[in-house]
Amino acid sequence: MLLGIIAVCVAITIGLFVISLTPQKSPLSEQLERIRSRNVSGPARERFAAMEKIFGDDGRSQLQRQLMEAGWYTTTPAQMGARIGGGLIAGIAIGLLPLFFLHPFQSVYLVMPLIPAIVGGYLPFMALNQAIARRKEEVQRSLPDFLDMVATTVQAGIALNQALGYAVAVAPGALGDEIKECLSQIRLGRSHGDALRAVAMRVSQPQLTATITAITQAEKLGANISMVLNELSIDVRNERVMAVEEQAAKLPIKMVFPMALFLLPALFTIIFGSVAAELLPQYVSWVK
Repeated sequence: MLLGIIAVCVAITIGLFVISLTPQKSPLSEQLERIRSRNVSGPARERFAAMEKIFGDDGRSQLQRQLMEAGWYTTTPAQMGARIGGGLIAGIAIGLLPLFFLHPFQSVYLVMPLIPAIVGGYLPFMALNQAIARRKEEVQRSLPDFLDMVATTVQAGIALNQALGYAVAVAPGALGDEIKECLSQIRLGRSHGDALRAVAMRVSQPQLTATITAITQAEKLGANISMVLNELSIDVRNERVMAVEEQAAKLPIKMVFPMALFLLPALFTIIFGSVAAELLPQYVSWVK
């Protein structure tokens, strides 16, 4: 009986993870395929719409925003729901395994799968938060060099859109991908300001948002964009240095517990070990 429950949990987990890891097409691509095939049925993502209902309207919109910040554009809230459900069921299966070795069986043992189930359900959110932090850090590292390149090309007399295209080469990774997407939207007819603001909304990185706001304001006011970009580059570098200094200032506090845990026992062993080695034979002989 117990083995059958575990097998069912494993099968459901594998199925949910297969569904969650299958890249979904964008709504525009699905609409185009529907037009070509003249298929009046709903898009494929509607098959998993029930999974999105577990988040609610506000939770679904917040989760969608987090997926955009992480760069998981092919992952839908329904797929995240499938991953959470798969993690929960996998945790239950793992928690049921120790019951094979607990005899006699008692009903209180059924509480054991709760902790692995909670951990398994939280793992997708942990991976999402790590992806968001990693992407924002990558953007922060690439931003100063990107701004320097844009400022240099603008000073050489190149238009801002072309300067952004040239600067993509020095901004690999998330920032370069977002700028490429921005330029693609501009070529399709979207306004320059709207495309840049869409980048800021997708990435949601404070320094990049401030940079895009300053660029759009400078364009509206007719200010010297190259000077604005140079100032922004200096500010971003200063903020990065301040962040590094802040992390360095926190290191002594973070080192207190590792030092107390690993250094002090070794230090006490070195100081008192020789004394104990001399007194131990005397103590043993006295006891005898």
